[in-house]
Amino acid sequence: MNQEKVFETQAELCRAMANPLRMEILNLLRNGALKVNDIALATNHSQAAISRNLTVLRNADIVASRREGNNIFYHIANPKLMNACDLMREVLIEQANELSKLMEINVE
Repeated sequence: MNQEKVFETQAELCRAMANPLRMEILNLLRNGALKVNDIALATNHSQAAISRNLTVLRNADIVASRREGNNIFYHIANPKLMNACDLMREVLIEQANELSKLMEINVE
């Protein structure tokens, strides 16, 4: 795969994750597989909204599903994705702390 294709694929992955509800869904799935209804209850969103967002995540190979009888369970396709989410959160916290320090300096 050439470098341009790698960047394009990386951008598609980031676009699929660039939604607060999708990030919330991923955070829930880090603890194990869940059904759409369970995710809807936990997020206080409709099953339709959860299904739409799971489709985006599934099409980007971020989540996968498995059927057990009449139930479909969704899970994170690659746990390394959660490491990337955790790193992004750490960067955001560091940036917020730096901004807070700058605000204190400007106020004094």
